[in-house]
Amino acid sequence: MTDRVLIIEGEPNLRRGLDSALTEAGFTVARVRDYPEALPKLEEFKPGIAIVDEALPSGDGKFTCSQLRNAFDIPVILLGVGSGGEAWMRAVEAGADFYFEKPVNYREAVARVKSILRRYKEGAGCSEN
Repeated sequence: MTDRVLIIEGEPNLRRGLDSALTEAGFTVARVRDYPEALPKLEEFKPGIAIVDEALPSGDGKFTCSQLRNAFDIPVILLGVGSGGEAWMRAVEAGADFYFEKPVNYREAVARVKSILRRYKEGAGCSEN
């Protein structure tokens, strides 16, 4: 597994903020605004994890999450505006490894990325509760 993070986020400020925090933490980051833009990046960049907004400009982030899990077998953190158990349930059903409610705490996001990648490197590769 690689320490490369693909950010698929429609909001430019959030995309830049995540990029900055993850880069500062030593990750290599690629950022795009939607899934169609991400497709060529997936092959060339080969991310170890993706951070995906559930409300992308070109479609459903939960669908994107599901596609990333099924086609590329990488862990996914889903970002959204919902809170509580129902939002978590929708995220897990889409294949997400973790769900963050916006606004995102960048330090917490970096810690979560590290945790998920560490578990995937160890072969656990399972969703968190």
